[in-house]
Amino acid sequence: MALRMVNTVLDREVSGRNGFNVSRLADEVGVERSKASRTTQDLCDKGFLERRDDSTLRAGTAFFTTAASLHPGLLARSRPLLRRLAVEHGAGARLSVRDGVQVRLLRAESATGFGQEWQGVASLVTPCWCTGAGRALLLDHTAEEITALLDDYELIGVGGPDAAHSAGEVTAANDRDRLRGFVAAHGEFEHGVTEYAVPVRDSAGHIRAAVSVVGRQEDLTVREQAVHTDLTAAATALARYVDGDTAPR
Repeated sequence: MALRMVNTVLDREVSGRNGFNVSRLADEVGVERSKASRTTQDLCDKGFLERRDDSTLRAGTAFFTTAASLHPGLLARSRPLLRRLAVEHGAGARLSVRDGVQVRLLRAESATGFGQEWQGVASLVTPCWCTGAGRALLLDHTAEEITALLDDYELIGVGGPDAAHSAGEVTAANDRDRLRGFVAAHGEFEHGVTEYAVPVRDSAGHIRAAVSVVGRQEDLTVREQAVHTDLTAAATALARYVDGDTAPR
């Protein structure tokens, strides 16, 4: 329903006609006005919709950021790169984006014969503060921005044995990983599981996605440098698709 509401607002905006207010939007989508009011407020809070001064709605910055991250060229071109990473390191390889405090898995590949445990499912949602991809997506955030992002969330009891329990611990982990150029999340989401991750940046240097390798800690830590090298190369190759470029040479 929320997606229908965003699409309806966007279609109205593109048409050049006056935008919908909440009541008109509820009628257009066919939901109760009280439910439409709660949903649009949530969408505005998340940045997917914005409310104009005249109370009409328009698409927000988070919608366009997510849409850009979902560029079909990025998804299509990521498959062979992820497949190569999975086969090379006998693990799972993933492409993810951030949605507030959540990390959404866009595409995942797993080595043939390795089993499906690291495959993951597209649209899988995990926390940003205790996953390799999530922390990579936060690498450019300041301590103040991380604190503000996690302010309303209880971190204790979420994730694996080495997960951060406070915004300060997330900041400290990212300060450490930023110096070496990649994120190493050992046991942060699940016991015995490691996820190495590197951000994918657009031409302006902004982080738009993250590419990662996830698998058993005992298998991946001995390959750390090779994983880092391959992830960096994959992130560089994917970066050109974030801006909508065509196939690489």
